[in-house]
Amino acid sequence: MLKNIKFFLLVSALPLPWAGCQNNQEVFAAKASASIDSMSTKAVQKVGSSATALTSIPAYPEKVGSKSKRKLSSSVLIPAQPDTLPYIAFDPLMLQALYQQANYLIRSDVKDRGASGITRQEMHRCIELLEGVQLLDPKVLLSTFDFYRINTDLNRDKVRITGYYTPLIYASHSRTDQFKFPLLRKPQSGVPSPAAIKNGALNGRNLELAWVKTKKEVENAQLQGSCLVEFPDGNRAYFGFGGSVKGAGGTYVFFTKVDETVLGAGFFPLTAGYSVAVDPRFIPIGSTIFAELPDLDVTGKLIGYTYRILFAQDRGGAIKTTKRIDLYCGIGQKGLQEARRINSYGRLWVMLPKQ
Repeated sequence: MLKNIKFFLLVSALPLPWAGCQNNQEVFAAKASASIDSMSTKAVQKVGSSATALTSIPAYPEKVGSKSKRKLSSSVLIPAQPDTLPYIAFDPLMLQALYQQANYLIRSDVKDRGASGITRQEMHRCIELLEGVQLLDPKVLLSTFDFYRINTDLNRDKVRITGYYTPLIYASHSRTDQFKFPLLRKPQSGVPSPAAIKNGALNGRNLELAWVKTKKEVENAQLQGSCLVEFPDGNRAYFGFGGSVKGAGGTYVFFTKVDETVLGAGFFPLTAGYSVAVDPRFIPIGSTIFAELPDLDVTGKLIGYTYRILFAQDRGGAIKTTKRIDLYCGIGQKGLQEARRINSYGRLWVMLPKQ
């Protein structure tokens, strides 16, 4: 059982200060309490091909790092509370992303100090606090976390927020008249320029993972950073980012076969709606982010904002500096539809434990 977590869904966010929250909270709490136990048992974590119940997040290794005064980059992170703070929708997908983040942060290959001075220990502590905090009252967030607005040098530090997804592509194990374009893995040596690769410089080196119908499908998979392919026999395979080469002709992205899940830059699973790609030179993988997300209608017109806690779990070639993030939207046609709905401006705050 997840310890001490209470959650529910409230459609609208409340601006600060929270006038009338005290009266409404009893109503919200009553509605939430009936679903707490059932929701916690539904939260699952995929480990290989099996699913196990989430019980508690993995503990941070003892004797790793030490508590010290926080020293952050003032050019990237500005101490500032959000001017609108919502009741958070704490659902099973958010819990899944949270636990994947915690598992990543206890790995020995993660640096103790990341970009902009954010430490691994504080990122992990942030996850522990999220697991234990009661989110029914927005004021609890302010008493539990420090917020740092991400500086973008744009008006009101706006950030362009876009969506990406994992394409589902029909493919063949071998080249045919219908399937002519290869998805390639990266050679161990002798990597030619992108222009040369596109002209066939890697032909005959047995680097083809699969063959697809069009060049556009290859380019879209490279743009998204991963893909799911389905072969004529119905079997499927996931291909993740396998490295890239830059030079004459731009950038060429390679692929590598991964397990039955979509992996981000930290080589752990992504969660649709909660994993985001950042520029890790400024925001380290493993950061927890409070986000103001644009809410667009079917025509692309901005109708308002929604608020969500997100997790920095990927990077992208098009994500440069702090002016843009990419929200992972899922697999196949549904993921594409969600990704197309996200292309506007919002704001971001990095969350760290209260000092």
